Amino acid sequence: PGMCFRQIEFVGILAGTEKQELAEKLIDFILGQTFQEDMPLNMFVYPANENAELPTEFVAWTQLPEETAVLAPETIDENREQWIEAWTEVVLR
Repeated sequence: PGMCFRQIEFVGILAGTEKQELAEKLIDFILGQTFQEDMPLNMFVYPANENAELPTEFVAWTQLPEETAVLAPETIDENREQWIEAWTEVVLR
């Protein structure tokens, strides 16, 4: 229990963009099967596209937790900058 934090990634188009058509093409590409099937072994995440096939290695070695770690959104909001700075200090400096 609590071995990982559930994270959901989003992609969207900003209101008022002058490049609406290009933005739509980018989202179509990101949600397309080719990109989605490439994500598991590069980003270690499950694809959003239900038609995407998972690589054999991903299926073989992935563990689904019965219970994920949970943090209140308020706790994340209060500590985000401090955590980012601490991570940056350890990883990049």
